[in-house]
Amino acid sequence: MGSEFQKIWKIYKKFIIGDIRPIKRILQGDNIMKLDLRDIPYLCGLLTPIIAYALIFMAISITREFSWYHNALSDLGGPLGIRYGANVVFNSGLIIAGILLLIFAIQVLTDFQYLVRKIGAFILLLSAISLTLIGVFPETAGKIHYYVSVAFFITFPLGMLIISTVDIIKREDLVLGIYGVIVFILCAVIWSLPWGIFGVTGVAIPEFLSSLTGSIWIVLFAIKKLLEKRH
Repeated sequence: MGSEFQKIWKIYKKFIIGDIRPIKRILQGDNIMKLDLRDIPYLCGLLTPIIAYALIFMAISITREFSWYHNALSDLGGPLGIRYGANVVFNSGLIIAGILLLIFAIQVLTDFQYLVRKIGAFILLLSAISLTLIGVFPETAGKIHYYVSVAFFITFPLGMLIISTVDIIKREDLVLGIYGVIVFILCAVIWSLPWGIFGVTGVAIPEFLSSLTGSIWIVLFAIKKLLEKRH
């Protein structure tokens, strides 16, 4: 187990200490030429949070009335965002990110051999569909927006939990497996906190924090898969 952990740690330590040279190597010259079709879904995984958060923060910068304390992020795609023209930016960001995540999840589902892992990947796939639908059906679409939003925030960490639990049990990817379980626990804690005592009446903060913890897992998983082909 010690040697296995050292091997896993060797792959991850560069990212834990903030060394981005492996990412640069993936994106530089010769490595681009070596990319094959099976790399594309994992690159989509890397791009998912970058595009999502870039367009979310762009929408926030446009919407002067937006408050982290009193709004939901979805308000940026609804009437509040419409007043400032930010709704198109926000909703398109979610749709693009959802499609990228869907491509990533399909590849993960294809790669996995164990049934339980496939179930986790399928749930992750459902979260990608839900994320896309949040953008397709904004607040102005009615109750369906609420349903797809809840579906995303449940399936996103749940899929990671199932995949990560198998990784830990089979001792195949302890570092990422442990983090995946931590993601699920953090999401549960984040949504369970009594935010009202901090003066928070909206859900923008828990939405952002819970999605961010899960996004880190997606990025680490994608980087691991890309690096595996170069070691």
